[in-house]
Amino acid sequence: MTGFMASHVDDEMLFCETHYARYGNERTNIYGLAPFESRFLTYLNRPDEFPSHRYESLPSEPSPPKHQGLGRKVRHFMTASAAELTAFVSMDGYWNYVCIPVGLEAGKSEVIAMDVFEEHSDKSRFVVALAVAEKYDTENQETQVSYSLRFYGHQHAPKSFLEQTLFGLGESSQIIPLTYPPMQLSHVQINYEGRQQTAFLMASTDGIMHLYVQDSSRLFVPISAGTYFPLLGRISDHRIKILFLHILTYQGKIAICAGGQNGELFLSFYDNEGVECKSHAIRLFSPITSVLLFHPRVSKHLKEDEPLHLVVTCAIEQAMVYKSVQINGLSRSRVLPQSSLYDSVLCSHVMDVDWDGEQEILIGTYGRQVLIYKQLEGTEDYTVLWRRQFAYPIYRMSHLDLNIDGLDELIVITMYGVHIFQPNMKKARKRLLDVLMYVESSKRQKYELLLDWQRQKELEKAIVFEPQ
Repeated sequence: MTGFMASHVDDEMLFCETHYARYGNERTNIYGLAPFESRFLTYLNRPDEFPSHRYESLPSEPSPPKHQGLGRKVRHFMTASAAELTAFVSMDGYWNYVCIPVGLEAGKSEVIAMDVFEEHSDKSRFVVALAVAEKYDTENQETQVSYSLRFYGHQHAPKSFLEQTLFGLGESSQIIPLTYPPMQLSHVQINYEGRQQTAFLMASTDGIMHLYVQDSSRLFVPISAGTYFPLLGRISDHRIKILFLHILTYQGKIAICAGGQNGELFLSFYDNEGVECKSHAIRLFSPITSVLLFHPRVSKHLKEDEPLHLVVTCAIEQAMVYKSVQINGLSRSRVLPQSSLYDSVLCSHVMDVDWDGEQEILIGTYGRQVLIYKQLEGTEDYTVLWRRQFAYPIYRMSHLDLNIDGLDELIVITMYGVHIFQPNMKKARKRLLDVLMYVESSKRQKYELLLDWQRQKELEKAIVFEPQ
């Protein structure tokens, strides 16, 4: 099953769909995708079914190879349907996806949001957080819904291999009952009790930003978010219902953007000491469905004055890009054309789709469209570069090198499944050849300049000055 329909003749100009995985149980939610980086080695062999295989339990054979320590960082992603947690594990030339048993009951439990992190500081940790709604019957035979925040993997050390760690997540858990329905989950680094720790942030319909961190007994406990991030404290004080939050860490600094149910848009900046140095707030006409802070240029080494842009998508209004928000705050924006033509925009993402070193903007709509925008050279305006229609609403997007071939796949999460798109290999090959030719030309030019310099030096030495 392909799960999409072509939108125009040249719709494979950038990507071609190579895989579709439908959720086994019901549907997902808009917070049901969590990419993560892992240094744990993987060991499950290449399956006969290319390019992927679904594992519902660890095979008894073959056994894992002898553990040789942690490997390089590799990106994977985890997704959740109503009552099923699935991890897509990147491998050389292929990928596997494993169904993680965490005790959720189909038809009764529903995962509202999820997040995951792995860290290797004083000890290795692999922790998954789930916000869950669960149906139960009262004494009067009425069906009610309870809410909880659940943590997995935090009370025991990870196994030697990623697949073993994933299948062992359900061995222990911590369940924190919630009074109000939870919303988005994310994580952030904070200095807690004298050391850096990763804490989980949870938005909730009670208008409070909840922060959870592990104490000395390895249990997660609630602490005040406003103590570490004054913006989140102000949001909680005014009981503003946040639908989407994005935290960007760059050059030791932190930028936080939050979008609210009633159109509130907040942006704050924190310096290397964690002190809030700038804060901005405006109100839009529509509920804000996603916010995304990003640097427009792709680089591992950002300049000190590298601009920072912000994508904001709304349930009713057009999607917008706020430019250079460190300088301009929320005062200067550009509309993404056609973004209001396909029902509500639900999500946004950025990636360099054409390998030119500049980030393109992607949005996904309830009207089943993914649109990719490119900034017009020499202007601040954007144009539609690519569009694809799917069978179901678009909930989330991401990108990562799922088959570790050096090119990132585009991951699109719809209401009922996961779509994996491979970049156009012909365009990738052409781009690579262009870069290699440019490098070779630069080397040749430098070599010729060096020869000219050497010849000039030799001529200068050969010059004989007649005495006066």
